[in-house]
Parts: sequence; C-alpha cells; structure tokens
Amino acid sequence: MLGSILLIVTAVAAQDLDAAVTGCPTISGSNVCYTTFQGGVSRRGFNPKEIALTQAAVTATTGKTFHKQFSIQLNGAVYAQPLALPNVVIGGATYANVAYVVTQQDAVYAINGATGKILWRVSLVPAGYSYLNASVDLLNCTDILPSPGDIGIMGTPVIDVSQNTGANNTITSGLLYVVARTRTKSSPVTYVQTLYALSVVDGSVKASTPIGGTYSNGTVTITFDSDYARNENQRGALAAIPVTGQNPQILITWAAHCDSANFPYNGWMMAYQLNSAQTALTQTSIWTSVPSDTNYEGGIWQGSSGPALDSGGHIFLSIGNGDANLNVSTPPNDKPTSCSETPCDYGNSVLRMQLAGSPATFSVQDFFTPFDWRSRNNTDYDLGSGGVMLLPFQSGGNPQNLLVQAGKEGSIYLLRADKGYMGGYNGGNADQVTQYIKSVLCYQTTPVVECGVWGAPAWWTYGTGGSNYSGYAYWVGKNLPLMQFKFYPNVNSCAGTSGAGFCTKPSAQSENVFGWPGPTPTVSSPSNASAKAIVWLIDARNASSKNGGAANLWAFDASARKSSSSIFSAMRFPRR
Repeated sequence: MLGSILLIVTAVAAQDLDAAVTGCPTISGSNVCYTTFQGGVSRRGFNPKEIALTQAAVTATTGKTFHKQFSIQLNGAVYAQPLALPNVVIGGATYANVAYVVTQQDAVYAINGATGKILWRVSLVPAGYSYLNASVDLLNCTDILPSPGDIGIMGTPVIDVSQNTGANNTITSGLLYVVARTRTKSSPVTYVQTLYALSVVDGSVKASTPIGGTYSNGTVTITFDSDYARNENQRGALAAIPVTGQNPQILITWAAHCDSANFPYNGWMMAYQLNSAQTALTQTSIWTSVPSDTNYEGGIWQGSSGPALDSGGHIFLSIGNGDANLNVSTPPNDKPTSCSETPCDYGNSVLRMQLAGSPATFSVQDFFTPFDWRSRNNTDYDLGSGGVMLLPFQSGGNPQNLLVQAGKEGSIYLLRADKGYMGGYNGGNADQVTQYIKSVLCYQTTPVVECGVWGAPAWWTYGTGGSNYSGYAYWVGKNLPLMQFKFYPNVNSCAGTSGAGFCTKPSAQSENVFGWPGPTPTVSSPSNASAKAIVWLIDARNASSKNGGAANLWAFDASARKSSSSIFSAMRFPRR
C-alpha cells in the first residue's frame, strides 16, 4: 500500500476568487472557500486575498511562519488538487480550515488544517470490489504513477455549499461530488465508475449512482459500458453549473488511458443532478466529442483541468486527438453543427458549449479548430493536452471576453470567447484567432521540435488596464522553466497584434527547469493592488517516478523583481 503525505502550511494559497462562492461564510482573513480545481470556474488559479502566506512570511529568516507544520499518512497517492472550506462545524466543533483530500485508492479525507488531525475518512470501495491498478487492469499502460499505478479517484472533486445556512458564519451543510473507480474482485471482472455526493460535515454518502448511458445523434449510437468504464480515465476536474432553486448540474469529463494502448475510447462529458431530497443522482445529459463507432479518440484531457465556465454558465473545453470534420467557416457566421459529414467530430478543437433545455442537452455553440489538425493527429501534437483559462473581463480591451489555451505543440492560442467569434475552421494555412504564438512553450525546436503543456496556466491580475498591461499568465511545460507572459488588452508592440495580446516572448522565466509533465502554477497576493505576489509550484517528478522520491514546493516572485530566481525553493514532500 502506498503512503502519501499531505503538507499544510499556514493558509491555503493560490485560490481563484473571480466569483463569490454562494453559501461560503463572510469572514475576515484568508479563510475562503476553495471548492473547485484552480479555485474558480474560470480556472485562473489566482487568490488576491492571501494575507498569511506573503513574501515577507515566506522569506523571513527569524520567526518563520512558512514551514512544514505536520505530515499525514494517507491510503493511496494523491493526484487531484485538495479543496478547502472555512469554519466547518464537525462533531459540534468549528474548524477554521478543513482540507478535503482524495486518493488513488478511493479514499476521501477531511483534515483539520491547523493540526493535521483526520476529522473523518471514507472509503468508496464496496465489499467485493477493489480500486483499479494500471499493471493489472490496463494493457501496457505506465502513465499512472507512482508505481504500481493505483487508479481510484483521479479527477479533482467539486464542492457545493450553495444551500448552507450555518449560523455565525459557519458551514453546517454542503456536498462534495467525486467519481470513484472500482472493479469486481471475482471473475468475470466488471468495471464501474460511480458518482458520489458526500456530506462535507461527516463524509456520509447522501447519494450515489453508477456512471453509464448511451449517446445517440440519430446516426451513431455509443454506450458507456463496462469496457468504457475500464478504458476511460476520469482525471479531469469536476465542475458545477449553478441552477436557481436546485442542486447544481455536475459536469464530468473523460479521456483515455495511454491513448492507443486501450481501445475503444472517446471523449465524453456527462451531467448529473442531485434531487431536492438529496437522495438520488440522475443523469441529465450525455455527449461525446467524436461520436463515431469506427473513429475514436477526442479525449477531454486538459491536463487534469475541468471545464471552464463563464458567468452565463457557458462551458469551455479543449479536445485532444481525433477527427475534425467541421466545414470552413468565417466568424461571426460559424455554424458549429455544419460538418462535411454526419456525425460532427470535434477532435483537436476548443469548444464553447451550453447545457440547456428540458430535458437538458449539451450543444456546441461555437468552436475553434486549427487549420493543421490533421498533421497534429499524425505527430501526436494534440491541442487538448492543456487546460482552458478564461481571462478576466477586459472593460477597456479589444476584444473584452477572451480565453487562452496551449497544448502539445507548445503554442499559445488567445481566442475570443463570444459566440460566433472563436475562430471556427479556416481550412487554409492560417487560423482566424485573436493571437497565435507559435511553439513558444518548447525546449527544443531543431532538429526535432520537443515541447508541450500537460497542465493548466495561472493568472495574476496586476496593472492599470486600458492601453497598458492588465496582468500576466504563467505556464510550465515539459522540460521548461516557469514562464511569465505579460498581457495587453489593446495593441502593443511586444504582442504584434492589432488588439489584445500577450507579449510573444516571456517577460521573465525561472532558472530551474521542471520535468515532464510540468506542474500547474497558482498565484497568491495580499490584494489586487499589491505587487508582492507569489507563484506556487509543486514539482512532483521524483514522487511520480517508478522508484518514488520527494516532491518539492517552489515559491517564485510573481513580479520577477528577483529575476529568474525563486524566493523560496525545495521544500520536500517525502512519500513516507
């Protein structure tokens, strides 16, 4: 049995507070609700209210407040991001910070952030079942590390506290939604993926349902059965779409294990909703990105990120390798359902989608597909290996609603997020996008291009806006340093665009290089007006190796005033 260690410091760093979390207590200090991957549905990974883990605290040489406080033995390795809630009432006591951690052996923990005490633990492995193991259950698949590659809970859960009514700024109710993977111990072996709704207060299972269903568009019918439950890797973060007067719609996405080693697989997205009595989960919609019974792929990888959501509930996500049979289109007249043949395949695309109607149905409202998607398939440079990030609304920008994404080609795409303007498919030798920065996230361009992003970016809002820069984006790719890119909402010479754009070269980068797959950065600062922000990274390459080892926590000066060097580095996360 693998042992994983959770390290907690003085506060939960790098949370994205782009929108208030309904039901979260209104309290002073840095105690906030961290309910989803990268802290917010925009997936920016930015917390402008971190008052404890400041640069001064991190770099203090006497009376240090930033240090390892405790370690905790867990059942199984941790792949998903931890989540956190403030002022949770458990067993009659109120805990200022509670961390929720899930493991690859299908265990869920609630942990006191002040002492490391385990407040409750739940195993989601029923009698007669076990969690999956890559060496046993997946043919020639070594992607899941550390060895022996247990596969239980991989996707970051999502927490909903919208119906919390706790008095005195406390949390007395809330639900954690999580997908656990299991297999029967006896033959014939059956594989099951199950969605759970757990109480954040005591871990009790309010409802659960096996995941499955059939997608049909009138031409092709595909069923998510036991084979798909085995081959589909649910490592993408879950997302919650608020529904007025009801429990939220829970979005779940899938890609494959080891691509071609385990067929068949498709890119799937499903929505489930808990009833008002909190006793049953029902599937409300099902969709697949490449709905073909002969051509598969189209995995929704996104470097473990989840679908991004805007204030209108529109869904944004990127798709991996797969056919794209979309017709040539010219914004703003895109017709996302117009394809050269039926069904519509969205491989190597970024999509804007909506879940609407009665019964609820996923629909593609707009798309962007690179002109060279075929060569990307041939060279395994799929677009969707990295996550989508929605930029803050640029009130004085041109355009104002933007998203950014980068994948295995190491190129940055800046897209307009408005319906009808994402870029469509050009079909020529160039893309109709707001900005394209070719192969900037690469560590080698000759004789063979080696690059790519298998994670998600982060954002720091800092600047005056208008004709000046309004913030920075941060990426870390394969064998690359942490790279900072300055963003201008209007024309600037460093961007080379007629409107909004990033500088085409990094504004700064770290001396240290991070190995495959490269971490996902997050950013924290005391306020939006503060220049003293920190970029946080966990380098897990040693811990993820077959032989195991220690992971390291890095903290970088976000403003790069201390150019190319960390302000704190190499805090070790031992495995045992």
